[in-house]
Amino acid sequence: MDLRVQKTRNSIFSSFIELRATKPIEKITVKELSEKANISKQTFYLHFKDIYDLSEYLEDDAVSSLVSDIPNPDFFITNSAEATRQLCHAALSQGNLFKILFPDDDRSYGVLTNKLEKKIKDIIFESHPELVNDLRENVIISLFIQGSVYTFMKYKDSNANEVIDILADVISKITYR
Repeated sequence: MDLRVQKTRNSIFSSFIELRATKPIEKITVKELSEKANISKQTFYLHFKDIYDLSEYLEDDAVSSLVSDIPNPDFFITNSAEATRQLCHAALSQGNLFKILFPDDDRSYGVLTNKLEKKIKDIIFESHPELVNDLRENVIISLFIQGSVYTFMKYKDSNANEVIDILADVISKITYR
């Protein structure tokens, strides 16, 4: 990618994150973002169709980064307690960016858990295509990812390590792995 294009995109990303940290996405305008990023509105539209497109791009990138921080995705089908630990620690490693992109509300957590479930299942099914149509495995993996991530995000500020231990224990009992 051209260096100028990358600098422009980085400016758009950092400006959006700054604005998103202080206000809901519905209140961010392309005009405001463009001014903050020191670009024209036309330049913004060369990269993204609207603020929601930009937000989705950054959410997808953050989820991809989280999933790449999971050392052993096969644990999702062989060792659920360890997979829970890896998933929660990967979420923690995303830090403040996740708090900004996925604020503490049911809608945001739903977006996060759905994106994570899809990305993790894609990885699992690539290695284990025989599981694609296995209803039992799909239900277990969905419950595991949706329940663990939603619950972890909701309670992580209380005591993240204790929440991880509780989730790992419960998930291993539910899945018998």
